[in-house]
Amino acid sequence: MTGEWVRVVSNAATMRGSRNARLPARAILLIMGKMKTRFVVILCLLNVTVLVAGYFFFNEYWGSQVQQDRESARVEVAAWKARATSASLPPPPVVVYRSNAFSWSQLESTDYREYIANLRAIHCPESTLRDIIMTDVMRLYAQRRGQYYQNGRPFKYWETDEKRKLKQNQLEEREKQLALIDKELPAVLRELLGINYEREMNKYFVDADEDSRRLAFLSEDKRSRLLALRDQFEGRRERVTYNLQNGPLSPGDVEKLRKIDEEQDAELSALLTPQEKQEYELSTSPTADHLRKELIGFNPTEDEFRDLFKRQQAIDSAYAYEDLSDPAVREAKAADEQKMMSEVKGQLAPDRASALDRAKDPEYQNLSVLAERFDLPAETSQAIVDMRQAAEDEKKELLANKNIPPERVEVALKAIEAETEKAARQTLGDKAYAQYSQSAGWIHELGGN
Repeated sequence: MTGEWVRVVSNAATMRGSRNARLPARAILLIMGKMKTRFVVILCLLNVTVLVAGYFFFNEYWGSQVQQDRESARVEVAAWKARATSASLPPPPVVVYRSNAFSWSQLESTDYREYIANLRAIHCPESTLRDIIMTDVMRLYAQRRGQYYQNGRPFKYWETDEKRKLKQNQLEEREKQLALIDKELPAVLRELLGINYEREMNKYFVDADEDSRRLAFLSEDKRSRLLALRDQFEGRRERVTYNLQNGPLSPGDVEKLRKIDEEQDAELSALLTPQEKQEYELSTSPTADHLRKELIGFNPTEDEFRDLFKRQQAIDSAYAYEDLSDPAVREAKAADEQKMMSEVKGQLAPDRASALDRAKDPEYQNLSVLAERFDLPAETSQAIVDMRQAAEDEKKELLANKNIPPERVEVALKAIEAETEKAARQTLGDKAYAQYSQSAGWIHELGGN
């Protein structure tokens, strides 16, 4: 500030210097007083401005803080009041909505027919219903079976095992009772649920989708209705034949079965188109299943199979109600089948007729199954058959030659056996030969007289 005043005084002196006159000291002091007053006024105004700005700033800041503190206090007070109220009042009741009181005992019954009706009344799915009833029935029969595996002797830990073995008369009784159970259980399930016991069990242990694969040409709706019809008519047939022993059907039973077959045929014709019905029979009938086994190794075409099926079905229908336990009836049917096969071979090309003849050889069929299992070439089965024939012919020729000493014959036979075994192993491969050798006793018989 001192420098500023010095500059003011110097400037004033300079202004007066032109007149070569100096200002009196009083004038100088007066000027300095006025300047100082103006400075003080400016400084005061600045201070007031700062104070006003500070007031507004701190008022906004502390106002918001106070508001937040008030809000926090309000929330805390409300929470405290809620806790105090909830502590003084009992808890609200728990409301459980129930349409009807239910207990499984309302469904169960010692009468299975009533039990099934109760399950259906609550709209239990049929598949679940079958599982429930089958499990319950089979548990009862398991208990019946179990009692025939005990000799009735109380368990004593110091007694050896033979004391708990069944006596001979108990073994005989067990076989009798188990045979009765094996017959009774399927009949009970058929009566209660209308199902085939063996087929139903296969769904759990063998193949659950066999029906779906065989009947894939049908819509799901038709397939379901068709299977229901099948179970229905199978049940009716079983009720006719249940008490039948090994003897022939009575004329009355034959008539009942004939009527059942006619009704089933009519139902199938109403449900399926002619083409669907024919394919159903080709896929599921006993005649078709029989042909699929008998023709192993023949590898029929679709047309060949259809022709053979048509012919075999006519024969099976002709003998459907005959007593096949009668040797004369069996011979008559066999003669008709042989005649039929001769007619078929007469219409086939020579190579296909020869293949049909080979398929009648059980050895060739077994080899065909083995070759299919191990993905061997198609000619493998015939190669082994030819190999066997050649080895056995060589053995016969060797044994027929009386000019060869017995000891040399024995050595030659062992050589034939070794060579044949080696050739068969090479043809089949080690894995397939290991399985084949279990039933191919003819190879080892080559080395004996």
